[in-house]
Amino acid sequence: MERLLHYVWKNRLIPRCGLQTTEGQEVVVLSAGLHNKDAGPDFFCADVVVDGEDWMGNVEIHTKSSDWYRHGHHQDEAYNNVVLHVVEIADCDVTTQNGRRVPQMVITVPDHVVQNYDSLQAYEDHPPCYSYVGELPALIGKQWLDRLAMERMERKAGEVNERLALCELNWEHALFITMARAFGFGVNSDVFEQWARMVPYFGAAKHRDDLFQIEALFIGLSGLLSESLMNETQLERMPTDKYYQRLKSEYKFMATKFSLTSLRGSQWKFMRLRPQSFPTLRLAQFASLYCNGRMLLANILECKKLADVRKLLTVEVSDYWRTHYTLCGDEHPSSPMVIQKDSLNLLVLNGVLPVLYAYGHYRGNKKTVGKAMEWLREMEPEKNKYTRLWQTVGLDIRNAHDSQAVIQLMTQYCHRKDCLRCQLGYQYIKKLNNGVQKPTTPEHRRHGGAPE
Repeated sequence: MERLLHYVWKNRLIPRCGLQTTEGQEVVVLSAGLHNKDAGPDFFCADVVVDGEDWMGNVEIHTKSSDWYRHGHHQDEAYNNVVLHVVEIADCDVTTQNGRRVPQMVITVPDHVVQNYDSLQAYEDHPPCYSYVGELPALIGKQWLDRLAMERMERKAGEVNERLALCELNWEHALFITMARAFGFGVNSDVFEQWARMVPYFGAAKHRDDLFQIEALFIGLSGLLSESLMNETQLERMPTDKYYQRLKSEYKFMATKFSLTSLRGSQWKFMRLRPQSFPTLRLAQFASLYCNGRMLLANILECKKLADVRKLLTVEVSDYWRTHYTLCGDEHPSSPMVIQKDSLNLLVLNGVLPVLYAYGHYRGNKKTVGKAMEWLREMEPEKNKYTRLWQTVGLDIRNAHDSQAVIQLMTQYCHRKDCLRCQLGYQYIKKLNNGVQKPTTPEHRRHGGAPE
């Protein structure tokens, strides 16, 4: 219940007048203050008028007054500047470390707020607020999508910065790992990133002019050369598959040269993937992209248009991979195995744009940052279960900026049931249900009683 008290105070879901301290002094809240998410009082720089006297200071919130002592605030000088103690139940007086008695005010969470919040926390399939979106002003939905899209980009850029630190501030290496993760397309993203971190990046650069050697290094390090992963048909073809035999021999040389230990091939997922998305083919595509020099930050920065980036990432694989999806597997009709449009969009979305955004901030280049966000708005929206869900209730998802916002909403708010930080949750929680406004007492609610 304390989280709801925080929420009610922060969002001013309290009466505008008639507020009093436990001693009957009139209280006027001019400013709720700034929410403190770290140690110390809950709200900084609040402005409250108590008994006609204007106080600027901190506000602490508890379910019970006695929590003040239970948390040791009476012995912590950080709480000496608390000007108001907001509680649901006033069961004692409180004093600061310097002996000052703190004014206390009791507030009750409105009954409809409790009911709405409980319904949000209890959902299993879809958050109840999703059906309420159509009733909201379009501006509220747009502003929240804008913020969510920015949050998601900031989160991805933060991950790029973590890789940059791991790579000792080498942006090309950080881009290599970020693009590798993007090549996992969700299903194999974690193992692709793990693989990329194991690649001897600077050693591999010396073999960049030989695609076969890079294929041997990349595929061999993945662990997918292992015979234990092959079915009976593949095992039968293995002795006569010249490409496989050469690949295995070349990787043995590379492994010795760079002291490599390959991943376990069983870490890669093939189930329920289309052949065009098999990890073996993705590694071959990644090797081709790497050897063609397309995956260099300087080349990406030179792109003026989104179409230029897509063209940069469009490369063909070597001859073997034009007719194979797996090693020693069935041959399929020859065709240029370029990366398809939908996959290209995802590579730009999850690889290129976060690096551009992070690099722009790193260099203090607003133009590069703006380019990343501009291209995000130019891209087509993603089509997945999240976007379909919210489109059915009228949320306007026009581009990748909006679809990324929806993914951020579902993964960082809905799935975590973090409704108190969500603008949609806020709008839902504060709405009245059938005119029910009469609050119940804290004790009544705690024992499961119904409103009188």
